[in-house]
Formats: sequence, C-alpha cells, structure tokens
Amino acid sequence: MKTKVVQPSADHERLRLALCKVIRRKAPDMPADQILAIFCQLVGQLIALQDQRRYTSEAIIDLVQANIEMGNQHAIDGLMNETAGSA
Repeated sequence: MKTKVVQPSADHERLRLALCKVIRRKAPDMPADQILAIFCQLVGQLIALQDQRRYTSEAIIDLVQANIEMGNQHAIDGLMNETAGSA
C-alpha cells in the first residue's frame, strides 16, 4: 500500500505547536535526545493502536518514515529562514 501524503491542516499544525509548547513548558532543560526517546515511545504506542484490518505494518512504517522526513525538512527550512546569526 502506497503512503498517501496529505499536507497538514490547520488543526494538525495547532496540535503540533501545542505539543511543542508543552515540551518547552514542562521540560525546558531536558536534553533533546531524551525528548526524542519519549516521543519515540509514544509513536510506538500509537502504532500499536492502529487498526490492523485497515493498515499493514508496512503502510504504518511508511507513514511514520514519511512524516519524519517532513519534520526534518520543516526543521531545516526553519533554520535556513532564521535571520539571527551566531557570528
């Protein structure tokens, strides 16, 4: 099954931004690798909750991979568009 790419809706973006805000508020000093580990566990739990009658394991992993790539690109785009420098 080919993964269908859907652009994030306004609701999706609001949820993503709200999660980022919670992280900054609840764990401002937690190292990024630990935050990543926590979210990986959450993703694992969400994968386990998917309807196996609708989605194959391969389709779900493709979905996760595609969204990781989109998230990476979003972060890179944000860094490229920053006007503040460190020099």
